[in-house]
Amino acid sequence: MTFQLFDKDSSTYSYLLGDPETKESVLIDPVIDLGPRDSQVANDLKLDLKYVMNTHIHADHITGTGLLKKIYQNHVKSVISTSSGANGDIKVNHMDVIKFGTLSWK
Repeated sequence: MTFQLFDKDSSTYSYLLGDPETKESVLIDPVIDLGPRDSQVANDLKLDLKYVMNTHIHADHITGTGLLKKIYQNHVKSVISTSSGANGDIKVNHMDVIKFGTLSWK
């Protein structure tokens, strides 16, 4: 299952991907001001947020990831490209695969 979320203030799209079988999920490009909304959407859908990924370096996304990690008491792992130079729990390179439930994202 895929859900597109939108922040009208920054014109940013975020995406919540969930495995309907295991309920593990990934949030892509979160916005700081919408961390509470994003966690509520995941909770309402009974999804277990496993990863928060950032596709690019942008201040509101990085801070959004930190907020979500606080909301989930560090249960989620942050994911960022190694080449970005940013800090993250998991650093990925071109063609790496992130698995969540029975699904994966390359």
